[in-house]
Amino acid sequence: MPLRSEKKNNNKKKPSSFLKLAKVSILDSGTPSLTPGGKRAAEDRRRKRFQSKAEKMNFLTNLELNFAECILDGGRATMGVRQRVEMDATQRMRQNETISQAVCALLNSGGGVIRVEIENRDYNFERDGVGLDLPPLFRNHLDQMMHGRFFLIYVSSWTVEASGVRLATLCSNLYRRCGNFTEVMDPPEALTFLRNVQVVRGLGDSDFLSLQEAPVDDAQMVLASDVFNSQQLQYLEKLNFTESLHVEFQMFSADLAQGIRERLPKCVSALANSEGGYVFFGVHETGQVIGCEKEKLNCSNLLTTIDACIRRMPVYHFCAHNHKVQYTHRFLEVYDKKALHGYVCAIKVERFCCVAFAKAPDSWEVKDSVMKPLTAKDWTSWMTETNPELFSFPQMISRMNMLNTTPRSRTVFSHKYLKCVEDLQKDYFSVLPNRITYTPESVYKDLFSDYRGLRNLISAEMRCFSQGILIFSHSWAVDLGLQRERDVICDALLISPNNVPILYTICNKWDLRNRQYSMGVAYTLKQRLVNMGGYTGRLGIIPLVFPLGADQRVRDDLEMPVYPESYNFITMEQVEALLQSLVIVLFGFRPLLNEELNSESETVALLTEQQHELLSMNLTKHRELFVHGLPGSGKTTLALMTLEKIKNVFNCQAEDILYICENQSLKKFVSRKIVCQAVTRKAFMKNTYDNVQHIIVDEAQNFRTEEGNWYAKAKGIVQRGRDGPGVLYIFLDYFQINHLGCSGLPELQNQKPMLKLTRMLRSGDRIANYLQDIMHLIQNNPPPNVPRDALRMGEEPEGRANDTGSLEITNGLNLEQMANYVAEKCQGLWRTGYYPEDVAVLFTNVRDIEKCRERLLLAMRRRTMSQLGEESSLLVQVREGLDSPGNHIVLDSVQRFSGMERSIVFGIIPENFETDISYNVLLCLASRARTHLYIVRVRL
Repeated sequence: MPLRSEKKNNNKKKPSSFLKLAKVSILDSGTPSLTPGGKRAAEDRRRKRFQSKAEKMNFLTNLELNFAECILDGGRATMGVRQRVEMDATQRMRQNETISQAVCALLNSGGGVIRVEIENRDYNFERDGVGLDLPPLFRNHLDQMMHGRFFLIYVSSWTVEASGVRLATLCSNLYRRCGNFTEVMDPPEALTFLRNVQVVRGLGDSDFLSLQEAPVDDAQMVLASDVFNSQQLQYLEKLNFTESLHVEFQMFSADLAQGIRERLPKCVSALANSEGGYVFFGVHETGQVIGCEKEKLNCSNLLTTIDACIRRMPVYHFCAHNHKVQYTHRFLEVYDKKALHGYVCAIKVERFCCVAFAKAPDSWEVKDSVMKPLTAKDWTSWMTETNPELFSFPQMISRMNMLNTTPRSRTVFSHKYLKCVEDLQKDYFSVLPNRITYTPESVYKDLFSDYRGLRNLISAEMRCFSQGILIFSHSWAVDLGLQRERDVICDALLISPNNVPILYTICNKWDLRNRQYSMGVAYTLKQRLVNMGGYTGRLGIIPLVFPLGADQRVRDDLEMPVYPESYNFITMEQVEALLQSLVIVLFGFRPLLNEELNSESETVALLTEQQHELLSMNLTKHRELFVHGLPGSGKTTLALMTLEKIKNVFNCQAEDILYICENQSLKKFVSRKIVCQAVTRKAFMKNTYDNVQHIIVDEAQNFRTEEGNWYAKAKGIVQRGRDGPGVLYIFLDYFQINHLGCSGLPELQNQKPMLKLTRMLRSGDRIANYLQDIMHLIQNNPPPNVPRDALRMGEEPEGRANDTGSLEITNGLNLEQMANYVAEKCQGLWRTGYYPEDVAVLFTNVRDIEKCRERLLLAMRRRTMSQLGEESSLLVQVREGLDSPGNHIVLDSVQRFSGMERSIVFGIIPENFETDISYNVLLCLASRARTHLYIVRVRL
């Protein structure tokens, strides 16, 4: 296989091989007496053997310590084109298989390095070549380098767009009949077949069964059926039909059981994936009956082998069934004149409803640092995955299609009014010509101010580079969701043309722990850029550790890793493509509140610039913060993400962090999603929290002081930290206050520092415009317990075109009419693809729930029964609160549902509902809806 050859490397840093040979002293003791020549020869052999072991151990240690890569062991192999042709075929095939599986696993897992120990000591790469027989489609993703007696194969990620399939696969093990032959489907053919089956299964079970039972119009198959049902055959007679699309002939092999195990699954897979058919063992391809001699065949044992073979075949169902391939068999007696000569084994295979594999696909991945084969279920699900369409989030648009990038990348969504990935990259990571750009300015200036000598150290290191961008962080580990190392001062990522990216880790001293930290961060960053950011090019990241001190200029006592030249960025387009992937890594998150966005497809959403600013703050310096956010600006999501950041920055345990909110529903929801202590404000005031160091307060505008001064208690707890004050972040929105009492918050002028979130992103256009109208009414009629200045904060929300979402306001209904209205709307929405779990029916107070629950449930079931039949009506459930997750409509009060959201919200408001905070309650209710909002005023 013509792998890319790399004789040198143009990395600007230490172009050495990083292979250090250990000096091993071997002392001879207790050996038999030998002649001087014989003794020297034995010592040489022993020395070479021990030196080889030491060389390998030292090499592997250095390899793992230097490369921030997933490294797989390819075992020992003979190298060279001629040498591999001359070696034993079985051994050659085994070596190819081992290396091919490792390549496949890395292609599907973000790339990495395979190390192969060269068996033939006289091997010369330039003279002998490589000789490995790897799949042609893999070759564009491979490079290689020699290091002593070791051969390194560099594997970049599989690219979906170039290949047309989601996964690198050695063999699909899906078979089909093509004319008179059984052949395996290559991955593109397999994908087409799988998608066609998906479409057919979309017809429904009854339609498919009718297709399954329909007779196949094939004369050959009719004749085969007659033979299958016959009593006996004659030795050497020629059958009156031939092999065809539905008929296959196979001869028995010398080892009957082994031959069945090797060939039968392929035949059965091919026939089951078509329209069914027959396979006859003991019939020559010409149709001549041979059979198996009766003395050699034990029918009972062979039947056991056949059954075990077919039962072990993996299947995948797109439907609700879970059965295996269905078949019947017969042993047809073969007579030579009038004497029983032997048997033909005939197997009738039924058409399979979905997909039948001969065995699990030969495709691999790296999971939890271990190379594992994919199951048929995982492989099929992965291969057939499509770009999700968030029809219940019409305001979200796709920024990166996962079908155009790498196997593990997800579809990236952001709000349609936010900047795209390319614009964010230009704003945050712009590369200027003929200079090294430092960014972000606030971070590196802060670091240069705090750490004497850091500026000079960085400046000296950057002299080697003429262009690029150096991205500083107080901790790249925390940015990636890893735990911070206390001895590390900062990290900086250099991306520069004509170089491999470098991660600089600046610490107080060089030691192995800090080296391992830098390795871990570089490895995680590389994996995220490929698997989350969708970067499709060749990528390596070199970790470098610098101790910061007056006389310490030595970098590492380990050599730098060497990458092939193809891993250097050549053009600015490559640099910008990587930086755009970096934007997705830093701005991307998997929403915790939105079940559809956080489904198995694991779509990624992008933060707003305001949200990113909050999550980028240095927690060690910003220990207290008041976050004011308009409805739908993501306060609760940011609160939960801040919890995770606190855990990583301060290396906290769950009992060290406390999340406080006002209502039980939100508290229980957070307890299920985040590992921390979650309590309500009332519980917080009743108990002591001796271990708590950090506190996050959510929906603080709805807190009260009935049980005491909660703010003073929280402030006191975080001030008692052993290593200084803890973190106290308070999230609130005065527009959504739902009471007239004292909230316990400090005066507005004392809420410092303060950060404002002014982008409303949760709701569709029509709902967002409605929210703005209500906010203007609140500003003109502020509640008595809300500071007026708090309602004139920040920039005015932008008006939007009424393109997305729906809003209906209905007045003057009685209870019966209201229940029927809700049921009718729900039925219409469910027919478009929504589910009961997407619906919340919210009331202004808990008492109204009691008045309406039974009427709603009755109307819902009555409507469902008339539309879908009695059996389906049992699926509709209406439950109060969020205590038990499931596919049911939620009934709750506006107050208890604070902080939550649903795609569809019905707001049930009494006609006589008039208070000083009626607009605030209405705003809170309306802001819970993402796509469909129905305001219903009812005569209760």
